[in-house]
Amino acid sequence: MEFITREILSTNWLTILILACLSLLVAAKRLNALRFNEFIMLFSTNKYILSSQKANRLSTVFNSLLLLMQIVSVSLFLYLGVGVFQWEVQSLELNLFFKIAIVYTFIVICKLLIEKIVATIFSIDTVIDEYLFYKVSYRNFMGLILLPINIVFIYTFQASQIAFLIIFILLVILNMIVMISFYKKNENIILNHLFYFILYLCALEIAPYFILYKLVS
Repeated sequence: MEFITREILSTNWLTILILACLSLLVAAKRLNALRFNEFIMLFSTNKYILSSQKANRLSTVFNSLLLLMQIVSVSLFLYLGVGVFQWEVQSLELNLFFKIAIVYTFIVICKLLIEKIVATIFSIDTVIDEYLFYKVSYRNFMGLILLPINIVFIYTFQASQIAFLIIFILLVILNMIVMISFYKKNENIILNHLFYFILYLCALEIAPYFILYKLVS
């Protein structure tokens, strides 16, 4: 059997990021164990959505902790993806992670603010608040899904391009299913404002991630 050596880069700061994500999850659970247990069962039951969105809890400390965990986890996954596809491999350092994290955070926060402004202008705060909570909750959960994947990629084996693409495509499909389920639930509202809905998809759901890709690459 021929052994293939793998170059091991320093993982000290990566370990700190992983521990930070775990700490955020622990803090969220200690803050509200009941809601946390409902959150981790999000794809098997919508109890978390039903019990939380009516109280407009998007801006609570609990959701802020989960959102921060999502930002770190997703940014780390994107950082690892840069290494997998060998885009400027020689610059894979902490500063690149921060670049990705800052751009991703900027896009996420700006999208939320713009959507809230649009909701106020068109007097559709109730629908948009429900939509934002629904979307952010499921994306926080996807950040949770990515956490063990990041751990495996960092400490166990280096992912191939095919493996990374499969995971990325599955996450995109999962995100589309989540969004379509909400759109279908509010089908009548969307059909009555179809032009604005298409404009929204292009401007706030597709363009930001294309910009993120261009800025990082």
